Amino acid sequence: MKRKMLLFFLTILYIGLSMQVKAQSRFSKAKPDIKEFTIQSKILNQKRKITIYKPPVLPEYAETVSPVLYVLDGEYFADYFFTVVNYLCERFPTGRPPITVVGIENEPSYISETGSINPSGRQRDLTPLVANAKDSSIYKTSGGADKYLQYIREEVFPFVEKDYKKKPYRVLAGASLGGFFVMHAFLTHHEMFDGYLASSPAMYINQSEYMKIAEKAINNATERNNRLFFSVGNEAKHYLTNASLIDSLLRKKNLKGLTYQFTYYPKGGHASIETWYDGFHYLFMLDKPVGEKDPSDVTYSILENHYLGLSKIYGYTMKPPENIVNNYGYTFLQNKDIDKALEFFKKNIENYPNSANVYDSYAEALLVKGDKKNAIINYEKAFQMDPANIEARDIANKLKSEQ
Repeated sequence: MKRKMLLFFLTILYIGLSMQVKAQSRFSKAKPDIKEFTIQSKILNQKRKITIYKPPVLPEYAETVSPVLYVLDGEYFADYFFTVVNYLCERFPTGRPPITVVGIENEPSYISETGSINPSGRQRDLTPLVANAKDSSIYKTSGGADKYLQYIREEVFPFVEKDYKKKPYRVLAGASLGGFFVMHAFLTHHEMFDGYLASSPAMYINQSEYMKIAEKAINNATERNNRLFFSVGNEAKHYLTNASLIDSLLRKKNLKGLTYQFTYYPKGGHASIETWYDGFHYLFMLDKPVGEKDPSDVTYSILENHYLGLSKIYGYTMKPPENIVNNYGYTFLQNKDIDKALEFFKKNIENYPNSANVYDSYAEALLVKGDKKNAIINYEKAFQMDPANIEARDIANKLKSEQ
């Protein structure tokens, strides 16, 4: 699909989403920054194009280290990711900083002397070299993945991250041959990226000879400090067979530090949109902090650990948001679990001591507990910090008069 056509459809999607939340938007007039660059690659000995997409940045996130999502086949897939990222980051519905998207484009196809289109660059760059493999006529130019990884590591990273104060959280995403490349990078160059997203990895080429390399790499590994998401749809059998083998090997090895998910989409096709959406959420921890847990089973440590993981992604300390902790506190209070409510409200005071609301909530739970003395102290604190909260003042005065 041509870039302009893809951008058209994604723009329509973005406009539709934006119209639904226009009233809530905190950055409705801000525009994303999209720039194309050409790198004269010494490693590949040719010019290559990348596109860098940056969403708006709110002032409070100016000093954060923006994660970078590197997308293979960038001329096709990067626009999708950027549309999703820009939608999320413009609104900041979950209090998260922006994510930079980098589309790494392929060598331009060219017309051969016979008049056919020659896309050999993609087949060469995205496929690993497999010893003793018998290439089909389609993949006679395969085997350039390690050189392409060198290009990304030594030329793309420095170009994109030249102004970064420290190494960002990096994610690599690819589909089909790109998915194969992602799996190869994870298995043999895992230190390059923190997260890996592989959609329909085409590990079947060369009679699935690469699976021997994959099995050896997993069996010899001791740890992987990465997040990995890979998936296949309802497509040719060898996609599922090979991906399932990787899943089985990883489950058996249980590598220290590795967090991964393998998903089969019976209703999806090759490189389906579901894998992009789910993989993106998984690698950037955008899903609910407590998953599908019943509210009564939620502990503060669960929330704390979730935001500790997010801190590693966004390069700064992220605490459980005040409103989320407060909502859980009132849920526990309503369910008569007063001690748990007090624990959550007290944690909010520790994390947000300059918020009047956290003292008001804590005072309410103390009053339910029967601790009028400390309830008065916190109601007065809430009023002192927010003179408009006359209800807190009146409750404190009423309690003092009853003593």
